[in-house]
Formats: sequence, structure tokens, C-alpha cells
Amino acid sequence: MSWLDYFRRWASKYDREVEAYGYSPEKLLKPFRHLIGKRKRGLDVGCGTGKSLEAVAKFCREVVGVEPVEKMARRAEAKGFKVLRMKGEDIGRLGRSGSVGPVDFVSFFASMDYMDAGRVAEGVAEVLADGGMVFLTVEPENEERVVRAFGERGFRAVKRGARKAYEKQTYVCLLLRKTVK
Repeated sequence: MSWLDYFRRWASKYDREVEAYGYSPEKLLKPFRHLIGKRKRGLDVGCGTGKSLEAVAKFCREVVGVEPVEKMARRAEAKGFKVLRMKGEDIGRLGRSGSVGPVDFVSFFASMDYMDAGRVAEGVAEVLADGGMVFLTVEPENEERVVRAFGERGFRAVKRGARKAYEKQTYVCLLLRKTVK
């Protein structure tokens, strides 16, 4: 079973289950709040049912989700969010088409672990305004690969921290800034 199939099957119970585990995107963002500040436009990649969009909306006046799983996207839309159906690796299209960009904040809550970090970093570089920020959570074994992929595309780490997300799962939280050209 592919990861997309897994999330298709999990969509109807996702919110209930992650709440039972105590998973909170808002808590993961909290130590970074003062560095992020207020933003104009945010893009949450792999937004699922919109739980992470709710947290990002507290930082951004406008927020758009990206989600490839139709059932998850519909649940996020039912919460009032705009959601584009696409994989994270394809977000560069948004920058080229002008349909979303530029944005000044992009987030990935536990979604980067399922993506090709190099392709995603390229796409983020296309949609993110100079000086924009990226917040992401990754499993510890993926941190180096993700930091390298973004670093090769002009991003630098502003802050890192490990946070317990739920049960025994710990994520590395990273805040990256796109360097000004």
C-alpha cells in the first residue's frame, strides 16, 4: 500500500485519532512564534484535514493548503480553507503560474517525510518571497537530508528543536529562511 492509499483510508478518522494522541501543530509552532511573526500569505503543504492550516492561520492573513488526497482536502475545505490538489513535489508550478505566489511562509507538518526533499525545496524556492520562512517537522533520521536539500537552494536554518509530537514520536522542528538574492 502506498502512503497516498494509507492517508485515503485514514481520512475519515484522522482528526479524532491525532487528537487522541495529543498531536498539536500549534504546540509544535509555539517555540518559533516570535521568529515567525505575522505573515501575509502562507502555504501549508500536506495540509491533510486542515488541522495544521488552523495553526498556520494564526500567523498568516491568508493561508492555502496543498493536499494530494481528495478525502483529506475535502475535510479541510469543510473547515473553510482553500486547498489545491497536488503533491508537494509539484508546488513549483504554483510559482511559475502565479496562481498562489509569492508567499512568505510555507509549512510542512510531518508531510516532508513522504516527499522528495530536493524537488520540494526547488518548488518552495519558486513560490517563496525573498526573506520568506519555511517551518517543517521531520523525523530525526530525515533531518540531514532535508536541511541539505534546502541549503542547496539558498535556505539556512534559523532555529532547530526536537519536540515530542505524540506518544513516543519525536519530530525535529526546523525554521528556515530563504536568503535574499
